[in-house]
Amino acid sequence: MAEEQIVDDVALLEAWSRGERASGEALFERYYSSIARFFHTKADEAAQEDLVHETFLACLKNAERCHRQASFRSYLFGIAYNVLTDYLQLSPTSSEQRSCFLQSPAAATVQDEERQLLVEALRCIPLRDQIVLELYYWRDLTVAEIGEVLGVPLDTAETWLCDGRAHLEAQLRKIAPNVDVSPTVYVDVFFAQQASAPEQQDEDPAQLKAPRP
Repeated sequence: MAEEQIVDDVALLEAWSRGERASGEALFERYYSSIARFFHTKADEAAQEDLVHETFLACLKNAERCHRQASFRSYLFGIAYNVLTDYLQLSPTSSEQRSCFLQSPAAATVQDEERQLLVEALRCIPLRDQIVLELYYWRDLTVAEIGEVLGVPLDTAETWLCDGRAHLEAQLRKIAPNVDVSPTVYVDVFFAQQASAPEQQDEDPAQLKAPRP
């Protein structure tokens, strides 16, 4: 009889840390697309794959810390956020560019004018706001998990999420002052659509390999 499949993220990580490479491959395949997309919108193309592998290596190296987090996702995205922060500190990209170069995860498929306006607004708000909105609306993290990812208390994460929406709506008013519909309605509809849309994937994670420790 086949062995029972390990489906729990933490169980997979624990098995990987014991040397069970198949568990590492399963975990890598499960989260590769989300982590790759996280870096795809924020880092130079040449660096993205290295940042993904650095994230998973740190995930394995610090596996014992996972139990201190609310979820495996907050643990993994917290590592990705720290990897990104280190990368940006060393990157020659100016702070002004960093706050404006994020593309919406669905930008490549945006067709209608209203959503294009929102994508443009997203590109022009601070990077922290972009990350908070992405984690909440696209990655489906709770506010508590976002707080863990960013290393801030729950009330601060709640404030940052509200600020992110407010900054996005203000930017939308700035670039589209003549729209007939409230920016709040635009934002709500946009995020609802993107949350339910299938995520595009540039590479097949099944064809990739988890990084070796």
